[in-house]
Amino acid sequence: MKFVTPRTRRGLCGVALAASLSTAAAAGPLTASADPAAPGQDSPQAAPSRGVPNLALPDLRKPGVQPGPSAAGDAGIPATALDAYKKAAEALAGSQPGCRIPWELVAGIGRVESVHASGYGLREDGSTETPIRGPRLDGKQFALIRDTDGGRWDGDTEYDRAVGPTQFIPSTWAAWGADGNGDGVKDPNNIYDAALGTARYLCAGDRDLDNPADLDRAILSYNNSREYVNAVMEWMRTYQGGNATAIPNDTPANPHRPDPAVPRVTAVSVKSGAGSTVSRPVTPVPTPQPKPDPKPDPTPVPKPTPDLTPTRLDVLGSDRIGAETGQVLRDRFRVRSGNRGGQAVPRQDVTFEIVGDDTDARFPGGGKSVTVATDGQGIAVAPPLHTGDRPGTFTVRGRAAGRDAGFQVTLRLPATATADLLRVAGERPLSTVAGTEFPGPVRIEATRHGQPALGTRITATLDGSSDEAPYFTDADGAPVRTLVLPAPGSDGLVTLPVLHAGRNPGTYVLRLTTPEGVTLDVPLTVMTPES
Repeated sequence: MKFVTPRTRRGLCGVALAASLSTAAAAGPLTASADPAAPGQDSPQAAPSRGVPNLALPDLRKPGVQPGPSAAGDAGIPATALDAYKKAAEALAGSQPGCRIPWELVAGIGRVESVHASGYGLREDGSTETPIRGPRLDGKQFALIRDTDGGRWDGDTEYDRAVGPTQFIPSTWAAWGADGNGDGVKDPNNIYDAALGTARYLCAGDRDLDNPADLDRAILSYNNSREYVNAVMEWMRTYQGGNATAIPNDTPANPHRPDPAVPRVTAVSVKSGAGSTVSRPVTPVPTPQPKPDPKPDPTPVPKPTPDLTPTRLDVLGSDRIGAETGQVLRDRFRVRSGNRGGQAVPRQDVTFEIVGDDTDARFPGGGKSVTVATDGQGIAVAPPLHTGDRPGTFTVRGRAAGRDAGFQVTLRLPATATADLLRVAGERPLSTVAGTEFPGPVRIEATRHGQPALGTRITATLDGSSDEAPYFTDADGAPVRTLVLPAPGSDGLVTLPVLHAGRNPGTYVLRLTTPEGVTLDVPLTVMTPES
């Protein structure tokens, strides 16, 4: 008997993986467009009770253990699924570049909805040997959605079911379905089609997924659940951190079932006709058992006490927040406390602290820290935070049981902020001889707390009762002595137009004012030509 060495086995896997990717790539470049109307959190697709997503969060920090290359593990993505996710993002980059959708986001949806179709017999063309269907949406245990596709995709002519690797509701697929593998059919059960349809759906309404608010709204429109958003974001960040590993499609896996009524399937290895080993999902068939003799009711066994030891603290929503000074931020800082298995830890004290000496932001009562308890879902929400008057960047940190979760807050001045006006340091006094122009440029700096005061409105006024006093000119070249200046640039600087000396020697004043009453006087000296 000949044995295959580990080196040879790895070589065979590599050949199979390369063949898988080459076959999938043969479809060529894809294109797609997104409907301008963005679906909201009230769309059928967003119903949290359309199935049972896998909300387990990645854990790549197991002490002394390397993440295994399993399709159901933290890092593994079947080769065909990985190819489908990347092609979907490439298609949107060509048809809707402003969306800037990362393939890791599509992969996060695929991971949470079906664990990348692993364990369902994923083929190189993107189809699966076993359909992936959610529960019957008959309104009993899950949402009520009556049949919209005549059973074409979900096999049910009375009620709808979510279908495919990314669990589309049939009515949603009718609007957002796509042909991702170029075979002329938009099939939600094919991972190439499903990935492209998912990307189109998330990019709807001219969303820019580099914008945290748009990203949050996009995921909520797919499933209106904060826990779902948290899980998808964690997987996306995991893959963006270089932790995505391509594995063969037939890697043994125990698949996630979106429909709890369907028995779980265990993949087993069988010999193919060519002598190679492949994985086939097999549904266990129960062996008939004789009916036992009636026995008295057993003593009830107490339910095990849930593990309430917190081992992680996760940010819900975006961890980067932009706002203006002088605001009150409500419900912006939310974290979830969980145990090792990902279950919520209720009644856990979480302390939110404002970190940074250069900020005057405060919680109610004027404190820089506050402690709140998590609710039944393990979620803690900080009370409304007043941003203060100083622009800049600071951190709000949540801490519980030695775990941290941070939010970066960047504050900018509102357009109506009162500005300080200064002449740019180092520029010489303004003087010239009659009949000429003052040497330029004349620049004014508008700031607030040392930051550029964008949007400040400045009016320049020249004194002098004589028509021969200093003046500006309007568009027609006529003299004017009152002028509204352009808004400051990104550096807070305003450059004045050309300033004419006039013909009367003497001392004058250029007065700069803002609507808030801030005033800056700049002396002007006009000399006789002889001096």
